[in-house]
Amino acid sequence: MVRYRFRTLQQSLFTYYSAVFIVFALLVASLLYMFLANDIRSRSADQQRQLSMSIVSNLDQEIIKMNNFSMSIVYSNLVKEHFSHYLSPAEEDPQRPIADSAFYKDTTTLIDVILAVISSSNTAQQANIYDVNGKMIGAGAFNGQLSVDMTKRPWYEETWERNGWRVLQLLEGGSLPMPTGQGRPTSQYLSLTRVYKDGNYVSQGIVEILQDAHNVFGSLDELQASNKELHIYVLDDQSRRLYPFSADGDGSSAAVANYYEEMIRSGGYAPETMQEVAAFDGGAKQMMTYAMSGETGWTVILTQSKSSLFAGLNRMALLIIGVTVGTLMLILLLSYLISKRVTLPLHRLQRIIQKTGVQQLETGQDPAQMFKLEHPGSIREMDELNDTFIRLNQQLVQSFQDMLALKSEETQARLLALQSQMNPHFLYNNITNISIMAEEGMNEEIVAFCGHIASMLRYISASGRNGVTLAEELEYCERYLECMKIRFEDDLQYEFDIPEDMKGQVVPMLLIQPLLENVMKYGLSDVPPWKLRITGEQDEEQGTWSMTVEDNGPGMEPETLAAMEQYIESSHDWERMPDMQINGMGLKNSWIRLKLWYGDAACMHIVNLPSGGMRITIGGSIRKEKG
Repeated sequence: MVRYRFRTLQQSLFTYYSAVFIVFALLVASLLYMFLANDIRSRSADQQRQLSMSIVSNLDQEIIKMNNFSMSIVYSNLVKEHFSHYLSPAEEDPQRPIADSAFYKDTTTLIDVILAVISSSNTAQQANIYDVNGKMIGAGAFNGQLSVDMTKRPWYEETWERNGWRVLQLLEGGSLPMPTGQGRPTSQYLSLTRVYKDGNYVSQGIVEILQDAHNVFGSLDELQASNKELHIYVLDDQSRRLYPFSADGDGSSAAVANYYEEMIRSGGYAPETMQEVAAFDGGAKQMMTYAMSGETGWTVILTQSKSSLFAGLNRMALLIIGVTVGTLMLILLLSYLISKRVTLPLHRLQRIIQKTGVQQLETGQDPAQMFKLEHPGSIREMDELNDTFIRLNQQLVQSFQDMLALKSEETQARLLALQSQMNPHFLYNNITNISIMAEEGMNEEIVAFCGHIASMLRYISASGRNGVTLAEELEYCERYLECMKIRFEDDLQYEFDIPEDMKGQVVPMLLIQPLLENVMKYGLSDVPPWKLRITGEQDEEQGTWSMTVEDNGPGMEPETLAAMEQYIESSHDWERMPDMQINGMGLKNSWIRLKLWYGDAACMHIVNLPSGGMRITIGGSIRKEKG
């Protein structure tokens, strides 16, 4: 098993702190969500249960009022007398008109009594009393008497079969006797009928109570209007749809109601419990609750889409997710701050160590003050580590001072050794020039030449331990070029372009003259005149200076140029100064002394010009760097 290795202590602490806090936050958020989700589901189920029971209770009250109204008619003495006198069967002529004044008086009185009950309680819109011969007295929307064929009424057979028990049916206005139905087929009426018996329990006729169905189920319309996702279905004890009405809903409302009733029977769902079921049309999941009326035997079914019922739960989930994400971000921030607070002294100590270089170690300051943390923190281990580091650096400073002294002596010895190597190199080249001039009989030129050589010997024999100014070095270079001018006369042309503020720069002795010697070696092999230009530049912002020697000769051979570039590049890996030869050592000698004098700030670039000739640029920092 491969274990992940952290790159830093802060990363490790941040990861562990974050993991612990994140797990804790997620656990708390999960438990909170589960608790709230169960609470919302429980309250939603209780809300549906109470709503279904409330609907059942409201419907029962409406039916009870209609039932009590019918019973008051059945047990009314006035109705009994009227049935016995006028609505009893007449075998001799069941259709004979009754025109006596007593009949009309009793009929009017009966209608007035029924109307008084209707108007006082709004129990029904119509009350009809039928005898066995089809004679009907109506009160309500229609007041008067009619002769109807009861056998064609929807409730006739069932009412006689019940033998005195009430029968509830939903009727359309078109099926009512004219003019009680008012001629509106789209109107819906709830009908309550029961057989009327005399004192001997002999069936005398039927009492019918009619109520506008919108009055009975009006509260259901209001509920669905306030919640478009809520659907209510009411079925009677014989699974006939009572609500929604066929005229108000689409053609599939009966099928939908029967679908859910069949699901209740097949699923064995207990009443007044919320269940998740599939929608009739295969759409979104529905939450269903049903209740049954003990008064009427009706079944009230409530369905509501799961998404709308638990919309509050979804919003709460989004809120919890948002709060959790915010908490996690805060946890990550706190973990970062805590881990940074713990590791801050280490980072400060690390920065001190990283800043510890040559300049800091050679200042000579007290290491206890130089390397002490400004705010080590309240962690005892950090303080002990800081004290240990200070003691270590005290030893390091002392060792570095000793080493620096030895290295400084070694550097000076190297520079003097290289400078001393230049003396025989100088004599070797110029004796060769005097020999050539003597062969050519240039006696006067040899005298002037020797005068220049004497001045040059005095310059190179002087102590250059601490370097010389650029002005002194340039004067030496001019002496050298004058010697070459004596030999080559007008074939040699040269010029100096050096800023005055640059001539005070201290450089190693005999740094530039070897570059000129290199030009004499490679640049005079072409057709004269030979032109030589020495320029200088100083950059105060960058703190650097540079000198450029440029000629118009054939340039350096590619192999020699590549070897010199390789030599300069390899010098970055030197551990000791390489051995030098007198012959052909000018450029290498200059580069070594640049490295010893300026360290990494030293630079040397050699290029062959496209138009012919060669350009050599050397430079370093304005402040001398000890190697």
